[in-house]
Amino acid sequence: MMNKLLAACCLALGSALSIGLVPPACAIELAGVKNAHDPGTITKDGDTYFNFTTGTGIWYSTSKDLVTWTGGPGPVFTTYPAWIKNKIPNFAGAFWAPDVIQMNGQYYLYYSVSTFGTSSSAIGVARSPSLKNPSWTDLGIVVESFGGASEINAIDPALFRDHDGKVYMSWGSFFGGIGLAEINQSTGKLASSVSTILGGGHRDIEAPFITRNGNDYYLFVNRGSCCKGSDSTYYVEVQRATNIRGPYSGTRTILPITDGKYRGPGHIGLLKQDGCNFVSTHYYDLQDNGNAKLDILRMSYSNGWPTLTRNFTNFAGCGGISDGVYSFRSRHSGKALTVANASTADGALVQQFTDTNARHQQWHVIGQGDGYYSIINANSLRSLDNYGNSTTQRTNIAQWGYWGGSGQRWRFASPAAGYHTVANQLSGMVLDVNARSTADGAQIIQWPVNNASNQQWSLIRR
Repeated sequence: MMNKLLAACCLALGSALSIGLVPPACAIELAGVKNAHDPGTITKDGDTYFNFTTGTGIWYSTSKDLVTWTGGPGPVFTTYPAWIKNKIPNFAGAFWAPDVIQMNGQYYLYYSVSTFGTSSSAIGVARSPSLKNPSWTDLGIVVESFGGASEINAIDPALFRDHDGKVYMSWGSFFGGIGLAEINQSTGKLASSVSTILGGGHRDIEAPFITRNGNDYYLFVNRGSCCKGSDSTYYVEVQRATNIRGPYSGTRTILPITDGKYRGPGHIGLLKQDGCNFVSTHYYDLQDNGNAKLDILRMSYSNGWPTLTRNFTNFAGCGGISDGVYSFRSRHSGKALTVANASTADGALVQQFTDTNARHQQWHVIGQGDGYYSIINANSLRSLDNYGNSTTQRTNIAQWGYWGGSGQRWRFASPAAGYHTVANQLSGMVLDVNARSTADGAQIIQWPVNNASNQQWSLIRR
């Protein structure tokens, strides 16, 4: 499939150049079941990508390569949670704008229910330990609105994991603007008060999405009106801030109303894969009666601002690690990077133990946009840490509350296929199993890189 796409793109470029025209952009044409409206963040479980989108019962599609998409075997809900009828009496099954995030050892799926044109709405959440073999449990309402003209409309949830491992949800629409709150990663519900970060006064601002690159947060929102096919006037703006709660400023249009066949783009999501940023969105296809379809673009940053392009030829990586949850397994011992005694305390030592896939043996790897990563323990939500910000060899590796210094920033290299070294920015030294031990409880230290097997780690996606 990819070779055919490349050949078609090259043929189009060659034809244009031969007659003196500006060559067209080489957008990758997705194949299979492409329909999507308000797609959530594309999320990977094992070898499969999932695209949840607006539809009856929450519809989704899957792909092995991000190019060819297949409809799921059935919606998330065939029987709707009872609370929905109490909240939206005329609810007929149309769930809006779902988004999904992996946390607390499960996948949490956020969705909205509403009636078009009102702010009588609610965002609910369901969770499943797997997307490939789902078993959904609905957890009820996360946030709701009651029809007021100045309320933050409880639709369009978007989830974001920050460099410190904290998870935030942004949401909102016309009426009261865009809201933001931290999420409790055990319950899936709100963990903080709600901040209004943009909009209000019934301005046409909705479908938020937040990401971070370096020290800046970027807030994408939709402007204009949706849901009118070829007549839709949706377009996407982005602003930035140095604090997730704003203030956001510097408005730029990043996707216009019309670009060739692409009309009314909407609902940004971001997949961080192999060091690349792939943005998913929907558009109305002007060459196919205005039908809503999935689009995937590549995002980079220039002069502190994101830029998007369809002019790329494949989904090959950019020389990095995909954001996600991993176990780190020593090549030397076969044992896993583990927080001793499953501690949640600052200063708890990081050691190697037999891999049981326990949560204190799992780590969120979060790219910071400059080649360095946060590594956050999935159980304690504390950071892998060069204890005491040391530049001395044999210093213990521990966990500590995230503060963002160079002692908590890590870079990956690959000395052998399937294995990585993990180097600390401050010291330049790498994670090392002390004394090349194969025993449970052996301490992880920092040591100058020599690429020995006790410094090499396989990353197992969880």
